[in-house]
Amino acid sequence: MITDSLWTAFGPSPLTQEDFEYFAGRIKKLSGISMKQAKLDLIKTRLTQRLREHSYKNFSDYRNYLETLPDTHEEWQEFINILTTNKTDFFREPDHFHFLIQYILPKWLKEDKTTFHIWSAAASTGEEAYTLAMILKHYLPPGRDFKIIGTDIDTKVLKTAENAVYSLSKLHEIPDLYRDECLDIGEREAKGWFRIKAHLKEKVTFVPHNLIEASFVDDKGAPKIFDLILCRNVLIYFDKKTTELIAHKLYEHTIDQGFLFIGHSESFQGCTHSWLNHNSSIYQKAKRA
Repeated sequence: MITDSLWTAFGPSPLTQEDFEYFAGRIKKLSGISMKQAKLDLIKTRLTQRLREHSYKNFSDYRNYLETLPDTHEEWQEFINILTTNKTDFFREPDHFHFLIQYILPKWLKEDKTTFHIWSAAASTGEEAYTLAMILKHYLPPGRDFKIIGTDIDTKVLKTAENAVYSLSKLHEIPDLYRDECLDIGEREAKGWFRIKAHLKEKVTFVPHNLIEASFVDDKGAPKIFDLILCRNVLIYFDKKTTELIAHKLYEHTIDQGFLFIGHSESFQGCTHSWLNHNSSIYQKAKRA
């Protein structure tokens, strides 16, 4: 163990190749995220603060500590939170939301259904889920409802999502059309912040979920089924085998003729799956015979 002054003066020792391979292997096993050699500096940078919090001088010391822990230990969740990347915005990749408004919702409104179910499968700090809530609140007529579930493997970002309070610097991401109906702008001690209005917040539930683990089930053990799933800008962190696994799992959770949005820079190309490619980043589940 070392003092803060010594740690500040010298920092951690270099991350060895052996330690890098261990950390990369563990994050792959725990989350499915593939970190190749080019991510060595990223792992070093992100784990450095955790070493300091534990007062470890060497990455090997932290590794030795992790090796003593069962997979259920809370430190593994901290390890996942540190190494996962969370970058999102309100109304990010707007083409998807235009497709929802112009194609999916009119089609759904013709059916005899009352509640539109959406899964934001890489919810991060919640901007995607609340964007969907704003759109559905605005465009669904009286008598039609919606429910949104947001999930992420990172428990820290989900706390931000549940809080539903964001810096005013993000306000420009939200079109004027939705601001009065959906946002409370902070005043006095809350100046510089805004929050999602309660009537929208109550429509969104956030829960931890690992995409590579067991299916997403309800209280009775049956798979949750959604009209639309968004799993955007997370598949880029997985290898082909893991992407294929996730594609199959998401398919299980989608209603017949339901939709899946993935990131514009992502693809199922080369993967074996049953999705119908609607366009470059929009997929549809086939109707059963």
